[in-house]
Amino acid sequence: MTQAKLTWLPKKTFELEFSLPWEQVKKTYDKVLNELTKSAKLEGFRPGKAPKDLVEKSLDKGKLYGEVINQLLPLSYAQATNQHHLKPALAPKITIVSAEDNKPWQFKASSCELPEIKLGEYEKICRGALAKELKPPAKTQKLNLISKALLDDIKIELSDLLIDSERDRLLSRLLEQLQKLGLTIDQYAASNNKTIAQIKEEYKQTAANTIKLELILQVIAEEKKFKADEKEIDKMIANAGGAPADRVYIAVLLKKQQAIDYLLSL
Repeated sequence: MTQAKLTWLPKKTFELEFSLPWEQVKKTYDKVLNELTKSAKLEGFRPGKAPKDLVEKSLDKGKLYGEVINQLLPLSYAQATNQHHLKPALAPKITIVSAEDNKPWQFKASSCELPEIKLGEYEKICRGALAKELKPPAKTQKLNLISKALLDDIKIELSDLLIDSERDRLLSRLLEQLQKLGLTIDQYAASNNKTIAQIKEEYKQTAANTIKLELILQVIAEEKKFKADEKEIDKMIANAGGAPADRVYIAVLLKKQQAIDYLLSL
Protein backbone atom coordinates (compact mmCIF):
# COMPACT_ATOMS: atom_id res chain seq x y z
CA MET A 1 0.00 0.00 0.00
CA THR A 2 1.24 3.47 -0.86
CA GLN A 3 1.50 6.27 1.69
CA ALA A 4 -2.03 7.32 2.61
CA LYS A 5 -3.04 10.96 2.20
CA LEU A 6 -4.80 12.41 5.25
CA THR A 7 -7.26 15.30 5.04
CA TRP A 8 -8.77 16.74 8.19
CA LEU A 9 -12.35 18.02 8.03
CA PRO A 10 -14.35 19.90 10.69
CA LYS A 11 -15.38 18.23 13.96
CA LYS A 12 -12.46 15.76 14.07
CA THR A 13 -13.67 14.11 10.86
CA PHE A 14 -10.98 12.84 8.51
CA GLU A 15 -10.56 11.34 5.05
CA LEU A 16 -7.84 8.91 4.07
CA GLU A 17 -6.97 8.39 0.41
CA PHE A 18 -4.85 5.36 -0.41
CA SER A 19 -4.19 2.98 -3.26
CA LEU A 20 -3.36 -0.71 -3.54
CA PRO A 21 -0.95 -1.96 -6.23
CA TRP A 22 -2.51 -4.13 -8.90
CA GLU A 23 -0.15 -6.99 -8.02
CA GLN A 24 -1.62 -7.13 -4.51
CA VAL A 25 -5.17 -6.92 -5.86
CA LYS A 26 -4.50 -9.67 -8.43
CA LYS A 27 -2.98 -11.96 -5.81
CA THR A 28 -6.05 -11.59 -3.59
CA TYR A 29 -8.35 -11.95 -6.61
CA ASP A 30 -6.72 -15.27 -7.52
CA LYS A 31 -6.98 -16.46 -3.91
CA VAL A 32 -10.70 -15.62 -3.76
CA LEU A 33 -11.33 -17.26 -7.14
CA ASN A 34 -9.50 -20.43 -6.08
CA GLU A 35 -11.63 -20.65 -2.93
CA LEU A 36 -14.85 -20.19 -4.91
CA THR A 37 -13.76 -22.76 -7.50
CA LYS A 38 -13.42 -25.42 -4.80
CA SER A 39 -17.15 -25.15 -3.99
CA ALA A 40 -18.52 -24.11 -7.39
CA LYS A 41 -21.38 -26.11 -8.91
CA LEU A 42 -21.51 -25.97 -12.71
CA GLU A 43 -23.63 -28.13 -14.98
CA GLY A 44 -21.63 -31.04 -16.34
CA PHE A 45 -19.06 -31.04 -13.54
CA ARG A 46 -18.91 -32.50 -10.09
CA PRO A 47 -18.99 -29.90 -7.27
CA GLY A 48 -15.59 -28.24 -7.00
CA LYS A 49 -14.24 -29.88 -10.18
CA ALA A 50 -15.16 -27.26 -12.78
CA PRO A 51 -12.25 -25.48 -14.54
CA LYS A 52 -11.32 -22.20 -12.93
CA ASP A 53 -11.80 -20.18 -16.12
CA LEU A 54 -15.37 -21.45 -16.50
CA VAL A 55 -16.13 -20.71 -12.85
CA GLU A 56 -14.76 -17.19 -13.30
CA LYS A 57 -17.04 -16.57 -16.27
CA SER A 58 -20.07 -17.83 -14.33
CA LEU A 59 -19.52 -15.55 -11.35
CA ASP A 60 -20.91 -12.07 -10.87
CA LYS A 61 -17.86 -9.83 -11.29
CA GLY A 62 -19.27 -7.28 -8.87
CA LYS A 63 -19.63 -9.84 -6.09
CA LEU A 64 -16.22 -11.31 -6.87
CA TYR A 65 -14.50 -7.94 -6.66
CA GLY A 66 -16.57 -7.17 -3.56
CA GLU A 67 -15.07 -10.16 -1.77
CA VAL A 68 -11.60 -9.11 -2.91
CA ILE A 69 -12.16 -5.66 -1.40
CA ASN A 70 -13.52 -7.17 1.83
CA GLN A 71 -10.30 -9.12 2.23
CA LEU A 72 -7.95 -6.29 1.29
CA LEU A 73 -9.43 -3.24 2.99
CA PRO A 74 -9.36 -4.07 6.74
CA LEU A 75 -5.58 -4.44 6.83
CA SER A 76 -4.97 -1.60 4.37
CA TYR A 77 -7.18 0.78 6.35
CA ALA A 78 -5.51 -0.23 9.62
CA GLN A 79 -2.10 0.47 8.06
CA ALA A 80 -3.31 3.89 6.85
CA THR A 81 -4.61 4.88 10.30
CA ASN A 82 -1.38 3.69 11.91
CA GLN A 83 0.68 5.76 9.48
CA HIS A 84 -1.04 8.92 10.71
CA HIS A 85 -1.49 7.80 14.36
CA LEU A 86 -5.26 8.08 14.11
CA LYS A 87 -7.78 6.73 16.63
CA PRO A 88 -11.00 6.15 14.66
CA ALA A 89 -14.19 6.25 16.71
CA LEU A 90 -16.22 4.16 14.28
CA ALA A 91 -15.92 1.94 11.22
CA PRO A 92 -14.99 3.85 8.06
CA LYS A 93 -17.25 4.75 5.19
CA ILE A 94 -15.40 3.43 2.15
CA THR A 95 -15.66 4.92 -1.33
CA ILE A 96 -14.09 3.17 -4.32
CA VAL A 97 -12.40 5.90 -6.36
CA SER A 98 -11.17 3.60 -9.13
CA ALA A 99 -10.89 -0.16 -9.60
CA GLU A 100 -9.58 -1.09 -13.05
CA ASP A 101 -7.64 -4.14 -14.16
CA ASN A 102 -3.85 -3.72 -14.38
CA LYS A 103 -4.00 -0.40 -12.49
CA PRO A 104 -3.70 0.47 -8.79
CA TRP A 105 -7.05 0.47 -6.99
CA GLN A 106 -7.80 3.73 -5.25
CA PHE A 107 -10.01 4.21 -2.20
CA LYS A 108 -11.23 6.94 0.12
CA ALA A 109 -12.10 6.17 3.75
CA SER A 110 -14.06 8.60 5.92
CA SER A 111 -14.23 8.37 9.69
CA CYS A 112 -13.65 10.50 12.78
CA GLU A 113 -12.01 10.68 16.16
CA LEU A 114 -13.75 11.40 19.45
CA PRO A 115 -13.82 15.06 20.47
CA GLU A 116 -11.89 16.44 23.40
CA ILE A 117 -14.15 16.89 26.42
CA LYS A 118 -13.61 19.80 28.82
CA LEU A 119 -15.79 19.25 31.87
CA GLY A 120 -15.28 22.61 33.51
CA GLU A 121 -17.08 23.04 36.85
CA TYR A 122 -19.48 20.18 36.20
CA GLU A 123 -20.08 19.44 39.88
CA LYS A 124 -21.19 23.02 40.46
CA ILE A 125 -23.43 22.78 37.38
CA CYS A 126 -25.11 19.65 38.75
CA ARG A 127 -25.69 21.15 42.18
CA GLY A 128 -27.09 24.31 40.59
CA ALA A 129 -29.56 22.32 38.50
CA LEU A 130 -30.86 20.54 41.58
CA ALA A 131 -30.99 23.69 43.74
CA LYS A 132 -33.78 25.08 41.55
CA GLU A 133 -36.15 22.31 42.64
CA LEU A 134 -38.59 23.17 45.44
CA LYS A 135 -38.50 19.65 46.83
CA PRO A 136 -35.97 16.79 46.45
CA PRO A 137 -36.62 15.11 43.09
CA ALA A 138 -36.99 11.38 42.62
CA LYS A 139 -33.92 9.51 41.41
CA THR A 140 -34.98 9.38 37.75
CA GLN A 141 -35.98 13.04 37.70
CA LYS A 142 -32.74 13.96 39.44
CA LEU A 143 -30.70 12.16 36.80
CA ASN A 144 -32.69 13.83 34.02
CA LEU A 145 -32.07 17.28 35.53
CA ILE A 146 -28.36 16.59 35.89
CA SER A 147 -28.09 15.20 32.36
CA LYS A 148 -29.85 18.21 30.84
CA ALA A 149 -27.66 20.64 32.79
CA LEU A 150 -24.48 18.90 31.66
CA LEU A 151 -25.60 18.78 28.03
CA ASP A 152 -26.54 22.47 28.10
CA ASP A 153 -23.30 23.62 29.70
CA ILE A 154 -20.58 21.35 28.27
CA LYS A 155 -20.09 22.19 24.61
CA ILE A 156 -19.11 19.21 22.47
CA GLU A 157 -18.67 19.20 18.70
CA LEU A 158 -19.48 15.75 17.34
CA SER A 159 -18.70 14.54 13.85
CA ASP A 160 -21.81 14.14 11.70
CA LEU A 161 -20.57 10.63 10.89
CA LEU A 162 -20.72 9.70 14.57
CA ILE A 163 -24.20 11.16 15.04
CA ASP A 164 -25.57 9.58 11.85
CA SER A 165 -24.19 6.17 12.83
CA GLU A 166 -25.94 6.29 16.22
CA ARG A 167 -29.14 7.67 14.67
CA ASP A 168 -29.21 4.81 12.17
CA ARG A 169 -28.71 2.30 14.98
CA LEU A 170 -31.64 3.77 16.92
CA LEU A 171 -33.83 3.84 13.83
CA SER A 172 -32.98 0.22 13.04
CA ARG A 173 -34.11 -0.75 16.52
CA LEU A 174 -37.34 1.22 16.02
CA LEU A 175 -38.00 -0.53 12.71
CA GLU A 176 -37.49 -3.94 14.33
CA GLN A 177 -39.98 -3.05 17.06
CA LEU A 178 -42.52 -1.79 14.53
CA GLN A 179 -42.10 -4.93 12.43
CA LYS A 180 -42.93 -7.08 15.45
CA LEU A 181 -46.11 -5.03 15.88
CA GLY A 182 -46.98 -5.35 12.21
CA LEU A 183 -46.57 -1.61 11.59
CA THR A 184 -44.67 0.36 8.98
CA ILE A 185 -42.63 3.49 9.63
CA ASP A 186 -45.24 5.47 7.65
CA GLN A 187 -48.02 4.25 9.93
CA TYR A 188 -45.94 5.06 13.00
CA ALA A 189 -45.24 8.57 11.71
CA ALA A 190 -48.90 9.16 10.88
CA SER A 191 -50.06 7.96 14.32
CA ASN A 192 -47.74 10.54 15.90
CA ASN A 193 -48.77 13.31 13.48
CA LYS A 194 -45.23 13.55 12.16
CA THR A 195 -43.41 13.08 8.89
CA ILE A 196 -40.65 10.51 8.48
CA ALA A 197 -38.23 13.41 8.07
CA GLN A 198 -39.28 14.80 11.46
CA ILE A 199 -38.80 11.42 13.12
CA LYS A 200 -35.32 11.12 11.62
CA GLU A 201 -34.45 14.60 12.86
CA GLU A 202 -35.70 13.79 16.36
CA TYR A 203 -33.67 10.59 16.40
CA LYS A 204 -30.63 12.51 15.20
CA GLN A 205 -30.94 14.87 18.18
CA THR A 206 -31.44 11.93 20.53
CA ALA A 207 -28.36 10.27 19.05
CA ALA A 208 -26.25 13.40 19.57
CA ASN A 209 -27.35 13.78 23.19
CA THR A 210 -26.78 10.07 23.88
CA ILE A 211 -23.22 10.18 22.57
CA LYS A 212 -22.41 13.44 24.37
CA LEU A 213 -23.68 12.13 27.70
CA GLU A 214 -21.77 8.86 27.26
CA LEU A 215 -18.56 10.80 26.61
CA ILE A 216 -19.13 13.10 29.59
CA LEU A 217 -19.67 10.12 31.92
CA GLN A 218 -16.59 8.44 30.50
CA VAL A 219 -14.41 11.48 31.21
CA ILE A 220 -15.86 11.84 34.72
CA ALA A 221 -15.04 8.18 35.38
CA GLU A 222 -11.48 8.75 34.17
CA GLU A 223 -11.09 11.93 36.23
CA LYS A 224 -12.34 10.21 39.38
CA LYS A 225 -10.24 7.12 38.57
CA PHE A 226 -13.19 4.79 38.98
CA LYS A 227 -12.28 1.13 38.55
CA ALA A 228 -14.41 -1.87 37.69
CA ASP A 229 -14.29 -4.68 40.24
CA GLU A 230 -12.98 -7.87 38.58
CA LYS A 231 -15.26 -10.08 40.67
CA GLU A 232 -18.27 -8.00 39.60
CA ILE A 233 -17.23 -8.39 35.97
CA ASP A 234 -16.94 -12.17 36.41
CA LYS A 235 -20.39 -12.25 38.02
CA MET A 236 -22.00 -10.27 35.21
CA ILE A 237 -20.39 -12.46 32.54
CA ALA A 238 -21.60 -15.61 34.31
CA ASN A 239 -25.16 -14.29 34.78
CA ALA A 240 -25.46 -13.08 31.19
CA GLY A 241 -23.75 -16.07 29.64
CA GLY A 242 -21.19 -13.75 28.10
CA ALA A 243 -17.68 -14.42 26.87
CA PRO A 244 -14.33 -13.27 28.30
CA ALA A 245 -14.11 -10.88 25.34
CA ASP A 246 -16.98 -8.93 26.94
CA ARG A 247 -14.81 -7.89 29.89
CA VAL A 248 -13.80 -4.52 28.44
CA TYR A 249 -17.40 -3.63 27.55
CA ILE A 250 -18.68 -4.64 31.00
CA ALA A 251 -15.89 -2.69 32.69
CA VAL A 252 -16.97 0.42 30.77
CA LEU A 253 -20.58 -0.09 31.87
CA LEU A 254 -19.59 -0.48 35.51
CA LYS A 255 -17.44 2.67 35.48
CA LYS A 256 -20.26 4.55 33.76
CA GLN A 257 -22.65 3.49 36.54
CA GLN A 258 -20.12 4.66 39.14
CA ALA A 259 -20.02 8.06 37.41
CA ILE A 260 -23.84 8.23 37.47
CA ASP A 261 -23.92 7.27 41.14
CA TYR A 262 -21.38 9.97 41.90
CA LEU A 263 -23.42 12.64 40.12
CA LEU A 264 -26.56 11.54 41.98
CA SER A 265 -24.69 11.89 45.26
CA LEU A 266 -23.88 15.58 44.68
